[in-house]
Amino acid sequence: MRENNFDLLRLMAALGVFWAHGSLFYDLQITPFFNNTYSMGSLSVYVFFFISGYLNVQSWSRTAQWTAFGIKRALRIFPGLLAAAFVSVFVIGGLMTTLDLKSFLSSGQTWGLFVNYGTGLATLNDLPGVFAHNPIQNAVNGSLWTIKYEVLMYVLLVLFGMTLGLSRRILVLVVAVSAAAFLLVKIPALDEGAISWRDFWQFATMFFAGAAFNYIPVDRRLWLVPPMLVGFVIACTSTTLAIVQGSVFLCLPCAVFLLAYWKPLTRIRLDQDLSYGIHIYAFLVQQAITEISLRHGISKPIYISSWRWSSC
Repeated sequence: MRENNFDLLRLMAALGVFWAHGSLFYDLQITPFFNNTYSMGSLSVYVFFFISGYLNVQSWSRTAQWTAFGIKRALRIFPGLLAAAFVSVFVIGGLMTTLDLKSFLSSGQTWGLFVNYGTGLATLNDLPGVFAHNPIQNAVNGSLWTIKYEVLMYVLLVLFGMTLGLSRRILVLVVAVSAAAFLLVKIPALDEGAISWRDFWQFATMFFAGAAFNYIPVDRRLWLVPPMLVGFVIACTSTTLAIVQGSVFLCLPCAVFLLAYWKPLTRIRLDQDLSYGIHIYAFLVQQAITEISLRHGISKPIYISSWRWSSC
């Protein structure tokens, strides 16, 4: 099996989300990139979806059966998600709530959030008396909101695999339609409800771009350098939102794919993929540290140091 750096890149993406949230939790400031369009956190989530698309097409091609594929994906996501839901609601929530424990546990809101998190919906995000006075108020574990989009991508992958197929032409068409919908469709009503369709289209663009990159031979990947550089320069210099976003859709997949097979990085060996665990606990841990820090008047430099150490 060819050596690659996908586990390392996923870990870097998880830490990128964690890092991006640091100042946001404490004083609602965040560092934007590409003409104030993207944060490190949003770019890191793009990396997650691109890598997921790339690897899951390979998983599907090995079985091409929706039951086997679905079981593998469910075992990948839901055991950890249920554990994170339990810790978020009953451990951290129970310790941090301003209510007495009996009132907290008897609240329908408490059990509703556990079910909401555990099923991957994450359309709710607050618990009674928990983080009510933080700068980001009443948000217990905001990192879980992307899980439902990941599951939707799996469903689409299976549907395409069983009907139209996953040929290069089909995947490129899906990427083009998704990117166009994200960049051009501006209907506010599409963002109402449990699913934001703008989020759906941008994640579909990155996921199926990753799927399409399976058709690029690894030993001929260097031709990706020019479009990566062109996309990066345009994203850095353009003041038109759609052009910036389209340029990121161009340069980021190229950069991730090039780094994934860059030999110097393969020397860094990871025994386990820690990215999922970091992703589903980071927000929760940072919210708890924020409350403790603000409650005791801890300064921002010490606060930042504390959540950096907590990520190790």
